[in-house]
Amino acid sequence: MMKIEKSDAWRRHQSALAERMQRDLARYTHPVIRALGLCGVAYLASCAVVMVLGAGAVSTPVAMVAAFSAVVLVLGAPAFALAVGVERHLRGLLEGRGC
Repeated sequence: MMKIEKSDAWRRHQSALAERMQRDLARYTHPVIRALGLCGVAYLASCAVVMVLGAGAVSTPVAMVAAFSAVVLVLGAPAFALAVGVERHLRGLLEGRGC
């Protein structure tokens, strides 16, 4: 049985294509990851303030920040999961693990 291997030129072409795809898709995935990371930090910080001071002593803006960031996190979770999955897949392609 004859074994066919990919040439070095083909591997370089595939690697260059994967790098280009990662750069192009990063314009969409990185802002999603950063925005949800920022909302996660805001949510944790505002919840820590609520836990330390108690719910009765917390002002309305802190509660609004907690509520808004929680809503953004819940609604943005699917987009975040997709963005992280795309980044991991493309990183795997670049490291030679394939599809």
